[in-house]
Amino acid sequence: MCSDRRPGASLTTSCSRACHLSVHQSRTQCHIGWSTTGCFGRLSVAASSPSCGYLDKGNPGEGGTVSIVYFAHSYREKDARVVDFFGRLMRSEGLTPSLDPPSDAVNACKLQRHLNASDGMVAVLSARDDGVSPHILFEISLCLQSRKPLIVFVEDTVPSALPDRVLQRRFSRRSFLRQVREHRHAMRVFGTYLPQVPIPDYQPSISRRSCVLLGFDTLRSSTIEAVSGLLNDELLYTPTVVSSTDAGTHHWNLADTVLAADIVLTCLEGPTGRNSYLAGVAAGARVPAITVATHPDFTYPPWPPKEYQPRWIDSDSPAEDWAALVTSELALFEEDFLDLADQEEVERYADLLLDLHGSYDEHTRREAMEVVMGDKYVTGQAGAVGPGASAQDITFNQVWNQTEGDVDLNQLASELARLRQELRSKAVEPKQDIDVAAIAEAEVAATKGDGPEAMRHLSKVGSWALAAATSIGTAVAAAAIKAATGI
Repeated sequence: MCSDRRPGASLTTSCSRACHLSVHQSRTQCHIGWSTTGCFGRLSVAASSPSCGYLDKGNPGEGGTVSIVYFAHSYREKDARVVDFFGRLMRSEGLTPSLDPPSDAVNACKLQRHLNASDGMVAVLSARDDGVSPHILFEISLCLQSRKPLIVFVEDTVPSALPDRVLQRRFSRRSFLRQVREHRHAMRVFGTYLPQVPIPDYQPSISRRSCVLLGFDTLRSSTIEAVSGLLNDELLYTPTVVSSTDAGTHHWNLADTVLAADIVLTCLEGPTGRNSYLAGVAAGARVPAITVATHPDFTYPPWPPKEYQPRWIDSDSPAEDWAALVTSELALFEEDFLDLADQEEVERYADLLLDLHGSYDEHTRREAMEVVMGDKYVTGQAGAVGPGASAQDITFNQVWNQTEGDVDLNQLASELARLRQELRSKAVEPKQDIDVAAIAEAEVAATKGDGPEAMRHLSKVGSWALAAATSIGTAVAAAAIKAATGI
């Protein structure tokens, strides 16, 4: 299938009942046809002239420009068909949807990092029993604050909530296919705001990646040393601690240090979370930031959703707790988005949303990446299958082959035993007990010399296990968990 605006570009989707829609335009026209095959149907787009509209940017891969667009959407099963349609519409217009697969953990700095790397945002705001998704509204607010091009497709039953200046179109859940002319026109208007030639960052840093710590000088020196050492030695960021006294100044060099950072780690002061001047500089420049609150009386405001608010930790917490917090938040920050490069990937992603039935956990994200990008797919309850092999035969053998040279199984077994004891002493939730059991199974497999089997069990653990492995110094176990989970 084609994925550009040239003649013959096609857009395919599916539907459970037969329907037919065709639209004919004149000169720079597109022919849009709707027919059914399988459970979703087919929507095709073909141009009768050398250019399908004035937004033709050329064929990706042949000197044309490919726009990466942040795609904010619902993960619910009932919205999968709508998500599928708008994802295919984006691809037919030469836009590459970039999205965050379903997972049970997220933070604001992860979303900001990927928005910074995108040319704009397409959001689909569908109706829910309690209104609309606050998470999608937060993504929209990030885009507005970043002054990126934005278009929002809003379900026609949702009360007006967005500013008038936001480019938006209404869609009907029952008849959005018959509105395809309006949706395509709106998508092309959105395209006029995207850069024809992507503008690179001015003089990007040539230094090692960096993390600026703001407000940390108010903590114990042992905490500062532990966090700085973790960043430098384990997480491979050059740490720069800016004192509270310096942070209140307007010295241009300090501001530049913050602006050049890959991420900012801010420790808030007081029960209301007072920020320093430099923290405001970072926020204004949309530098991704992890924020922690330490005041015992800190209160969370009603907006935004708590996932995007500061992480609370007692300022007197032991160094390993600080290390676990920083490690888990940076692991989220570094997770990559999924770019849907062609129509088949859009279709596989929509099928995945249907199979999830609106339920997902910490393993769903990795599964989504494998399903959409890899050679295996999910079908009903049959599990992961692919051409000629199972997920265990292919995926974990591949993971082990890539890490075998760096992981000694005897050392791995020893460190997993130590990690298991650590996790067992801290587990308080059922999901954490399951992680302890997975670590034990991986330990047994490593003891037997079965690397792929150890990786299979490690792929089931959550980010808290990785944070604990890092904080207690079990570097081999941490590296194996990273390789198995794809973090």
